[in-house]
Amino acid sequence: MAVKRSSQAPVLIVYVLTMLICLLVFGAVAMILLEVFVNQPRQARQAAAELGNSTGAEVFEEKDYSQARETILFVGAEGSTINGMALIRVLPDLLTVKVVPVSQYTWSIVGSTEGTVASLFEAGGMSYLKTAVENAYGITCDRYIKISNDGFKSLVDYLGGTSSYNFPQELYYRDEATGEITSFAQGAATRTLYGDDIRKIVTYPLYDKGNETKVQVLGELVVSLINSACTHNSGSIVGNIQTIFNEIFNNSDTDITQKSFSDVRDAYENLISSNPSPATYRMASGIWDARGYFMVGEDFRTEIKEYFELTEE
Repeated sequence: MAVKRSSQAPVLIVYVLTMLICLLVFGAVAMILLEVFVNQPRQARQAAAELGNSTGAEVFEEKDYSQARETILFVGAEGSTINGMALIRVLPDLLTVKVVPVSQYTWSIVGSTEGTVASLFEAGGMSYLKTAVENAYGITCDRYIKISNDGFKSLVDYLGGTSSYNFPQELYYRDEATGEITSFAQGAATRTLYGDDIRKIVTYPLYDKGNETKVQVLGELVVSLINSACTHNSGSIVGNIQTIFNEIFNNSDTDITQKSFSDVRDAYENLISSNPSPATYRMASGIWDARGYFMVGEDFRTEIKEYFELTEE
């Protein structure tokens, strides 16, 4: 008797139905995941962008450091003797530092008293000196620092000194009063220059062109020191910036307070970390008279405002 073969159709139907159900389940899960992880975040970003455009503001915007701009009168002095002086304009929002070296023989006036800024400093201290420099250059100094030799030496050590400097001539001088010797060969520096070295260089009394060369030397050294610090030691400086401030504060006459320092600290840290060569300098133009005194030119009083970004847009 022949054996009757059973049909495979029910098995096939069950298999097909099972596959369809699985596809529907997985498809539904995939649609949910797509909605949660792709569509919804994209819609949120679009909504945020539209909100930003409607209010005229970026959703994620960089900090505005323009409020931390300031002009600092920096003076290296021991007692009433000025070793070097510069106007330093810090522009954290532009990641730049602009320097104008100032000769102590610059002629100025405070009230009814005329004289060099050095003589006015001797007569009335930092208050007179700040006003004298402001009147000579036609600008306002937001802060001042008069730092001692020891304080300057420590500051330069923290910054790491500089080896990027070219001596304009051979320097040799022995101070008869102290016995201190200044000796450097003409040309590129052969070692790192630290605080005492820089003090000797900017106070060297035998430059071929006298005080004119001294002022230029000061500008070059200040810029070299700042740029070298930002290039080679930015991490260390940012990490020790409070200690550096304390060193300046404890060894200087300054109107910078802990509060005013805290207000600009973040901006300064960003500048130091972001630009390896932020500093430039510009020589003041004017006239050196027969007495050896420097008269700031009227044109430069306009130029310094532009250089320091003090002019309104």
